[in-house]
Amino acid sequence: MSASPSTPPQATAPDQISVATRLGWVSFFNDCSSEVIARAMPLLLTSGLGMSPTFVGAIEGGAEAISILLKGFSGWISDRMPSRKPLVVLGYSLAVLSRVFLLAAHLPIWFGLARILDRTGKGLRSAPRDAMIADGAASGMSGKAFGITRFLDALGAITGITVILAMGLGDGPVTEVSFRRLVLAAVPFGVLSVLFLIVAVPRITRVTKTKATLSWHVPVEVRGYLAAVGVFALGNSSDAFLVLKAHELGFSFRAILLMMLCFNALAAALAVPVGKLTDKIGRISVLAFGWLVYAAVYALFASVQSMPAFALALFVYGAFYGFTEGTEKALLADILPVEKRGTGFGSLQLVLGLAALPASVITGWLMTTYGSRLAFNVAAGFAGIGALWLLLWWRASGRRQILNARAYPAAADP
Repeated sequence: MSASPSTPPQATAPDQISVATRLGWVSFFNDCSSEVIARAMPLLLTSGLGMSPTFVGAIEGGAEAISILLKGFSGWISDRMPSRKPLVVLGYSLAVLSRVFLLAAHLPIWFGLARILDRTGKGLRSAPRDAMIADGAASGMSGKAFGITRFLDALGAITGITVILAMGLGDGPVTEVSFRRLVLAAVPFGVLSVLFLIVAVPRITRVTKTKATLSWHVPVEVRGYLAAVGVFALGNSSDAFLVLKAHELGFSFRAILLMMLCFNALAAALAVPVGKLTDKIGRISVLAFGWLVYAAVYALFASVQSMPAFALALFVYGAFYGFTEGTEKALLADILPVEKRGTGFGSLQLVLGLAALPASVITGWLMTTYGSRLAFNVAAGFAGIGALWLLLWWRASGRRQILNARAYPAAADP
């Protein structure tokens, strides 16, 4: 792969940070649509349709497997397109289509196919969208940019849950009838996300050109970092298993939604302040801390038997998202050369997807065969090892890579 030196791409919007804000609003509307569906589906499959946690894990893993094939490719190809926006539009459109498909689903496998379609959309949009945020962020402000996007994403989840609760749709068990009512309430928000993306998000014309040769590899600058991400992600299974654990302890679906409301509120409250903090003090210690929060909370999930203790653990779990989601991506933006941004963010999504496939399948199998205690303890162990690996990588080579990137901001940041 080769690239001609040129001026880095710039956002066409008058304010560079507005790219992150506008894409954040797209995530806001999409999460208004997707959050409740994602929480309801595992309960529908297990309680309503009689499937096991192993089946839920297979659905989640299979959906990620399809997504894996697209995540790296979409980032790679976005580095070779005049604009990344068309891929982002296609990805969000497929997500809306998957929710429409749910309205006609009857058999468990149909719900699985809808989940796969949703993850296909995510695979197409994730890397190009993150690269657009990095392209539009001012030098040294990628932490704030990704923090804004994460804040609006969590705010969308809060809004979607609130609307469902206000409509009285979260009461009672999750059946096919009640699930379709949830989907009907959610679809308009998804349509809004696509319309807002098309109308309000600028088309960032790429100035740096990369040759369209049919070769793809993980950028050498980020391989050590992505190895640490991969180890951590082996324990980062789908949150669907937390919903099943809550149901196992006796929580109603309405109570689960209320807990998710609090969980997302903490994630939203932390996202922007943490992003700004990482712009000032660096990202490694914050990211490692977030991963250790995950390890500690999952160890707590493994041992709790009371409803209040589980609710507290789930609330603290929101801190993990607040500390890590934007930080992971901002750190990647620090390291990557501008002409490799799409490929680099595609590599991140690819690693997360490759790890999510066995993570969800293993967690589902352990939960079915040995119970949630062992399943969550194994997840906590992978998270702790990932945090240690991250710190060792930083000590060995990451510090030099990031300092070099910051020493030449014109080559590393727009």
